[in-house]
Amino acid sequence: MNKDIKILITNIKYLIESIKTRRFHLNLVLLSGLLLVPLQQSRSEEIFLKCVGTYEINRGALIKPDWETSYLTINLDGLLSTIEDKGIKKEGRTLIRRNLYTITHRDNRNSVKNIYKINGNHGTYSVESPQRNRTLIGTCQKGRG
Repeated sequence: MNKDIKILITNIKYLIESIKTRRFHLNLVLLSGLLLVPLQQSRSEEIFLKCVGTYEINRGALIKPDWETSYLTINLDGLLSTIEDKGIKKEGRTLIRRNLYTITHRDNRNSVKNIYKINGNHGTYSVESPQRNRTLIGTCQKGRG
């Protein structure tokens, strides 16, 4: 009986040692796989534009200039795009059809504040403000971001 216990204890020790070495090899394989595979960022491709436009209706002599400059960052995956207009950052949903980009900016009550339409072929853009009944028309140039 005592001999069987010694054999059992020896087998248990051998089993524990083999599990430890297997675990070490498994960890080594996983660690080397993590180091060899480059980490990729999950950012989508974006276009940076600088757009300058004037209002459609001539409002006469003003104290402020009649033109506005907007900086647009268009997300090509059709997600949220950002608009920097007069130092204020806004976000809007992007709809892409061929080379026409439409960004819809909404307020807190989910009503449409501005609709930005950019034509990539001609480099033109327009901003329609349904709440204020104004339209801004201008041109865009690619920027560096």
